[in-house]
Amino acid sequence: MSLEVVAVGRANIDVLLKVERLPAKNEHLMCQQGHVSFGGSAANFAAQSARLGVKTGLVCCVGDDVYGQLYLRELSRIGVDTDSILVLADQPTGVFVIATAPNDERIIMVEPGANRFLEKHVLEEDYLARARTIHVAGGLPMTISKAAEIATTEGMVLSLDPGKTAETIDYFSVLRHTDLLFVNEHELREYFKVEPTESEVRGLAKTFPGVVIVKMGSEGAIASDGFEFCTSRAFDVPVADTTGAGDAFAAGFLTSWTRLEKIEQALHMANAVAALKITKIGAQNGQPTLDEVAKLLNKHGISIEPILRSFKAGRQERPRRK
Repeated sequence: MSLEVVAVGRANIDVLLKVERLPAKNEHLMCQQGHVSFGGSAANFAAQSARLGVKTGLVCCVGDDVYGQLYLRELSRIGVDTDSILVLADQPTGVFVIATAPNDERIIMVEPGANRFLEKHVLEEDYLARARTIHVAGGLPMTISKAAEIATTEGMVLSLDPGKTAETIDYFSVLRHTDLLFVNEHELREYFKVEPTESEVRGLAKTFPGVVIVKMGSEGAIASDGFEFCTSRAFDVPVADTTGAGDAFAAGFLTSWTRLEKIEQALHMANAVAALKITKIGAQNGQPTLDEVAKLLNKHGISIEPILRSFKAGRQERPRRK
C-alpha cells in the first residue's frame, strides 16, 4: 500500500490528572479528575492524519504488553498502517503522566519504556520510500539525520517537529533538507534565538528551503517561507485539554500544505484541527475528521473545497522545494 505520510517518533499511554494544587513532599493528594488515553507525539500525529483521510504509516516502539497490544488495535482501527511498529519483548509501553493544577502549574513524569529503543530502530528505507512525506516528531538526532538522508535521496518532503527536548539536534545540517519546521514560541527562542516577529521569522525561514511554522497556543499561529508571512488566529472553543494539540495542528497543516502549498490556508486548517481536538480530554480523543474541520472553517467563512476535491480525486502532488 502506498502512503502519503509516515510519522516517526514516540507512542505512549497518557495518564492525565487534574488536581486542586500540586502535592507537597510525601503528601497523599486525591485528584479531581483522571483520564487514561493513547498518546505520544508521533502516534498523535499519525492518528490525526488518518482521521483526516490521509494514508498514514507510523514508525515507533511499543512493549509486548497489554497496552502495546491495545494501542496496535486502536491504530489499525482508525486506519494507521502499523507494519513498521516494533513490538519489543520484555519492555513496557511508554507511560506519560501529567498532573495539572488550575493555575497551570504541573508535574510531568515519563517512563520511556520501549521508546528508549527508538533511536536504535533501523528506519526501513523501503517502507519510508512508500510515502511522499516523512514527519519526525521529537528530539531524536540520529533518527532525524537518517530521515533527512532518505527524504533527500528519494525526493520526499521532510517535516520536523522537534519538541521540548531537542537542544542536541544539529539544526544547521538538518534544516538544509527540511520542508516544514514546526516549533512553539519557547522552542523558537531556545533553539534558534529568534523572536516570534515577522522580521525574525522571515529571516529564519530564509536560511533553509522550507517553511517555519510557529505554534502560539491561544494566539493562533504564524508561518513564513522567507517570502510570504502569514498569520491565523485561534478559533474560540471551550477548552477541555490541550494535550496533543500541537500534534493535531501539525497533521492539519501538513494535510493542507502538501495539497495546495498555500501557507495561510494550511494555517487556518491547522488551527481548526487543533481547536476541535482541545474540546475533549485526551491527546487523541477529540481529533476531528475532515468533514468536521470543513464545517468549522465554513462557519468562519473559510472554504477548503480544493482540499476536499483532492481526496475525492485520490491524488496528491509532491510540493516543490524552493
